Amino acid sequence: MTLIFDDIEFESEIPDMPESGMVVQCTAPRFEERAKGIDALTKRLDLGEMRDVETQFGRALISERGEAEYFAASGAVWSTNILHELKADDEFLDWDGLEESRDADGQPVLTLGSKVADQALELANELIDMAGFDMKHAQKPQLHLMQVAQADEKGRQLRSGAGEATVSMGYALEGLPILGAGGKTLIDMIPMRGPLQPTGAVNIWRTPGKQSKVQIGGTEAALVAGLLEDPDLNIASEKGAKITIQRLRFGLMSMPAAVHQSLLFPALEFEARVDLAKTEEHYFIGRVVPVATPKAYARAGMVSEHFGLGM
Repeated sequence: MTLIFDDIEFESEIPDMPESGMVVQCTAPRFEERAKGIDALTKRLDLGEMRDVETQFGRALISERGEAEYFAASGAVWSTNILHELKADDEFLDWDGLEESRDADGQPVLTLGSKVADQALELANELIDMAGFDMKHAQKPQLHLMQVAQADEKGRQLRSGAGEATVSMGYALEGLPILGAGGKTLIDMIPMRGPLQPTGAVNIWRTPGKQSKVQIGGTEAALVAGLLEDPDLNIASEKGAKITIQRLRFGLMSMPAAVHQSLLFPALEFEARVDLAKTEEHYFIGRVVPVATPKAYARAGMVSEHFGLGM
């Protein structure tokens, strides 16, 4: 039985969705286009002597210190140096000038001071330039600091601190954010004596091309096609659970690095809280779902296995 609107409570504002949505052709950058940047990353990440090997998803340069992998399906690059992880006793890192602030829920979190934060952004830009990442449609960078805590056997916190820092950038086309795992740049780093040390770089971005349109039918039709058809939400409703939508975002769906995709298509990202019936237990569901039906794509002459899937 499909959900109806009365089965769901909306805490989040429902975005306005158009009668027709943008569909964008996209292509994966070839290895030859990525090779120079991959080589530069292996040197900047100090990966040492590399071996070129074929992988399940493409090819990679590997060493005892880490690797840089190319994903043929998307043209993505994933690189990392694991040496610091092998040498470290734990995830706590010695950052200078840490500051304490509050997150959206009012909980205390550690952040980098302005001086070190500026250094992190400069380092991220350095790696992006040398790797040749396409940042034409990138959004404003965000700086994230891993929160680390140690507890005793009774769960009491013994100490807290910070781990690796990451500069992240999403992508957008004509004001629509790219949703899912396929549109992002991440630069990881750690503190060292002196300059910050990069430990990894990830770029997943298929080159956008020609645009077309698919019929959506407006906001209500979009919610029916995606959100109300979600199988996990339907299972929860059938069991009498209370479903609360806490976040909704309209954009374009981009698949993970290992998945072939030729079209970016309109989709809805949601986060839901599910409170189980007759208990105090709850859990969360987060997913990106299509907002146009497979029939609408067929009428527009478009075919893809992804049009009927959520992620």
